[in-house]
Amino acid sequence: MLAMGSRGKANARTLAVMATKQQDLVNSLLPDDSWSDMLLKRPSGLGTVEHVVRIAIAATVAWVIATNLSQSTLGIFAPITAVMVVQTSPWSALGVSLQRILGTSIGVLLASIYINTVGLEWWSFLIGLLASLLIARLLPFSVGGQMQIPVAVVFVLAIGPGSFDQDLWRVLDVFLGGAIALLAVMLWPNRPPVGKLRSAMAAYRNAQVALLRSMKSEIATTDLVKGEHHDFLAQARDLRNRADDARAALIDVAEATHLNIRGRHARAQLPGFAISVQRLSNIALQIRGVSGLANALYDRNIDPALTEAAFGTFLEQLAVTLEAAAGTGDIVLSGVAGHLDDRGFADALRAAATTVVDTHGGAGSVLESVSLIGRLDFTRQQIQGYAQGTAVDLGST
Repeated sequence: MLAMGSRGKANARTLAVMATKQQDLVNSLLPDDSWSDMLLKRPSGLGTVEHVVRIAIAATVAWVIATNLSQSTLGIFAPITAVMVVQTSPWSALGVSLQRILGTSIGVLLASIYINTVGLEWWSFLIGLLASLLIARLLPFSVGGQMQIPVAVVFVLAIGPGSFDQDLWRVLDVFLGGAIALLAVMLWPNRPPVGKLRSAMAAYRNAQVALLRSMKSEIATTDLVKGEHHDFLAQARDLRNRADDARAALIDVAEATHLNIRGRHARAQLPGFAISVQRLSNIALQIRGVSGLANALYDRNIDPALTEAAFGTFLEQLAVTLEAAAGTGDIVLSGVAGHLDDRGFADALRAAATTVVDTHGGAGSVLESVSLIGRLDFTRQQIQGYAQGTAVDLGST
């Protein structure tokens, strides 16, 4: 009984450690949601037609309110702020809005005091603008946020001294435009772009499957001379771009769930998406390793211990296994497919390693082929880990 109880406690501790590691991994893959990170947000593109309509409505509302409420000579700063601040997600909108409001406020107030003290001359304009740029570069804002300060300073300096009331109203107009923009985004935000993320992940998986089959096809038909490389190496390099696309799409979804009343479901899915992207990257790392070894070993006027036909069979089996784990159409997330019975594949790889060593008289003469078989087997393990939702230690690979 005591032994069973000890084992139960040990298993519980193991599960707790695994859960902690899993959460740490998820946290490392997702963007930081701190205030400092928010102040580095940059304006996004115009995005969908729905988003463009939202910008136009918010800017129009800001213009109507400003022209009836503001004492500014021109009621343009509120709608300009609204146009710049309305973003595709509440989190981004809040970050861009704070940068514009703080930057404009700092620039206007400092420039007003400065210009009303020293007057407007070419040298005072130069010194004021230079000082604003030096101050801006010290602030922990994005480039867009930093530039709000010198832009605001230029407006104030261009109008000249004696306009302190107008300067204060300009700051209030920026607050007004930012508030209206935030309301427009918060009250009816875009849904997180989960579809875009799933498409990027599917494209990443498809590129890996295509590379495996390209290697099989090219090695069966190609005859290279010394110094040439296989065409599939370009596909291997492109996997990095696919990985970047998937990670960027993951970050877009994560940011779009912050403060988003329409993003709760997507936020609950984030850990699964994050782990799946990471495990796809682990598989891609191994496939790229396979491509490098294959490029060095085959079509070099030598007789590889692992024949082209056997290697092609293993590549096809990897492609089939990856499709079973991650799907062939819409991406299947890590852990959904469950255990894949690939014992026959694993046994075939080990048998091939034994055969090439026994047939060719020792490991030294077949080192490249044995290394390639080992890389194939580790790729198989990574795919199995993706299917089951369990991590495979990368070690030093």
